[in-house]
Amino acid sequence: MQSIDLNDCDREPIHIPGAVQPHGVLLVVDPASEEIVQAAGDMKGILGHAPPPLSRRVGEVLGLPLEDFVRAAGVELRAEPVYVGSVRLSARDEVDVIAHRRDRVVILELERAPAARLSAAHLLGEMQAIGAALEAAPDLPRTCQTAAHELRRLTGFDRVMVYRFLEDGSGYVLAEDRAAELPSFLNHHYPASDIPKQARELYLRNVIRVIPDVNYMPSPLRPPVCPATARSLDMSNCALRSVSPIHIQYLKNMGVGASMSVSIVRDGVLWGLIACHHRTPMPVPYELRQACKRVGQILSQQIAAREEAEAYTQARRLADARDEFLVTLARAEGPIEGALAEHAPELLAIVPSDGVAVCCGGQVTGAGHRPSDDEVRGLADWLLRDGGAQDPFATDRLSGCHAPALAYRTLASGLLATMVSREEPLVVLWFRAERAQVIEWAGNPHKPAEPGSVLGTLTPRASFELWRETVHGRSRPWTAAEVDAARRFHGVALELGRQRRLEQLNRQLRQALADKEALIAQKDLLMREVHHRVQNSLQLVNSMLRLQEGEATELAVTTRFAEARRRILAVSATHRRLWRSDQIQSVRFDTYLRELRDDLVEEWGSAWDEHFRIRAEPMLVPTDAAVSLALVITELLTNVVKHAYRGVPGPVDVIVAGGPNGSIRIVVADQGGGMERAERPGGFGSRLTRLLVAQVRGEMAFQDNRPGTRVVLTAPLAVAAEGRAASGGGTPPSA
Repeated sequence: MQSIDLNDCDREPIHIPGAVQPHGVLLVVDPASEEIVQAAGDMKGILGHAPPPLSRRVGEVLGLPLEDFVRAAGVELRAEPVYVGSVRLSARDEVDVIAHRRDRVVILELERAPAARLSAAHLLGEMQAIGAALEAAPDLPRTCQTAAHELRRLTGFDRVMVYRFLEDGSGYVLAEDRAAELPSFLNHHYPASDIPKQARELYLRNVIRVIPDVNYMPSPLRPPVCPATARSLDMSNCALRSVSPIHIQYLKNMGVGASMSVSIVRDGVLWGLIACHHRTPMPVPYELRQACKRVGQILSQQIAAREEAEAYTQARRLADARDEFLVTLARAEGPIEGALAEHAPELLAIVPSDGVAVCCGGQVTGAGHRPSDDEVRGLADWLLRDGGAQDPFATDRLSGCHAPALAYRTLASGLLATMVSREEPLVVLWFRAERAQVIEWAGNPHKPAEPGSVLGTLTPRASFELWRETVHGRSRPWTAAEVDAARRFHGVALELGRQRRLEQLNRQLRQALADKEALIAQKDLLMREVHHRVQNSLQLVNSMLRLQEGEATELAVTTRFAEARRRILAVSATHRRLWRSDQIQSVRFDTYLRELRDDLVEEWGSAWDEHFRIRAEPMLVPTDAAVSLALVITELLTNVVKHAYRGVPGPVDVIVAGGPNGSIRIVVADQGGGMERAERPGGFGSRLTRLLVAQVRGEMAFQDNRPGTRVVLTAPLAVAAEGRAASGGGTPPSA
């Protein structure tokens, strides 16, 4: 036997059937000319003549131009059908007129009005009573049961059911009110193919649907294609729209003679239907349809309110459990991974479940009923690799998406998991055990269709007798509040983990800094000790040279000893300054020069004190450069004393200032012998000076001081002025 593809029903163009139910008349009007361009329905019974009134103005049928008719009703034509009014055509029954716009045309639907109309006051009272009854119901199932009872009382249908859609498109009868002699469909399930996708979409757009007689003969539109749009007429919002023959056969197989459905819509989603069945034909006039539509809206509001209240209560309870756990987690010491593993049993309170596992880097801990460690590791690897596109990951049929889970479905048919960290793989998994479920179907949903059958591609079932199926591999589903609880837990745990890692890094950094500071302090102490010993050694050498100088008899020898001692004094002063300073990488150069001046005055004699002036900006100079610069200054001053003044005290100025781009500028000026002496090449001292200037990548220039000589030394050092970088800013001292 060949089976039929039930997905074909999803492609059936039910919004353009090209025909109407014949209990009314449908007229398609070109609004520009008010000419009737298409027509279908019971022309003779309602309009009084059989031929459709094509090419006639609609005013000739209604007795009033369309624009005036609509204006008199005080309405505006939109895509949603509105009641325009009633007319009496050719002394026949009163006719209700419903109109709406679609694809640049106006669609009029004419239906016979009931002989005895329901008053507005009566319907208003009914709505208030039904609304109060729904609000008084204690829970959602009894709210739906009350709605079924009240709608059956209001309409007189033999059976009224509240039908709820499930996530997979199937549905079940949540509530039912019926005639005593009819079999019950309460709790019966129906496969998704019973109400195809495009039918569910139409239920969202057109929330009420009536078939007064399932045995009607469709009345085709004339002409089939709308002349005003050059395409088939979209009848999505038409009450008279003809029904799919597949659905008609479906109803006949159920023993239904008339039906009405009212959509239950929550937040723009088709939550379910109120399905009304009658064993014989049954008209439902416009005002009663509107009342039923209002009941559907009230029920939708009640369902939304009750589900939101239930979700809020559950979310609040889960949030309290989560917050309590997070307080415990925050107090725990060490990495987040260890804290989660240590407190795994408490994770069961965050999301109600049968078991929980924490998998971190291949290490598994857990509580409750759960798969083995190896199975948990395999599941975590799969989530991190393939299944974790959504986080949290939730399923009530784990073996359906992860085949290895079939082996442990009794322990874990349901899984709710969150990947707290992917860098250091950390996954928290909640499990729910299998809950074998007996589903009562209205007929066997798995029975294949037979080719050539009337119901063909929609429903192969000619019987709706109870058919029970036991479903394995399913758990109790996770609620939206539970999934949200896992999502919020993920966010807080992730942030807490980051804080823990930052705290750990800060501790490591503080320890590293402390170790480094201790090492630096140790090195500083060692360097100061070295400088102290070097300074003492230089003083010893200086004393030895002084003794040697005292024993020398030749003037040239004593002069050489004196020059050597002055050079040693310059180097010794640098090490003395470093030994006393808190810094060993640089020297406070202005202070150092003043100490060097005092040493030289002591060497040359106190008569030089009033002539020797130092003017220097506060600045720091690198230690190596300070020694070289001090030796250069010492050599220049030695030349001044020796050659410019020939040992007789005279004015000497040393000026130090910061130059551009962190450079240093040193001026040594006298008023002695002049340029001729300064430019003459010397001996060892001159060679040493040139070598030291080159060592600091400096330049030295001799200028006429009129009288005397000015020596200007510039060097590109990283000089730091006290409180600022030396950049030549401010006014430097001048000679």
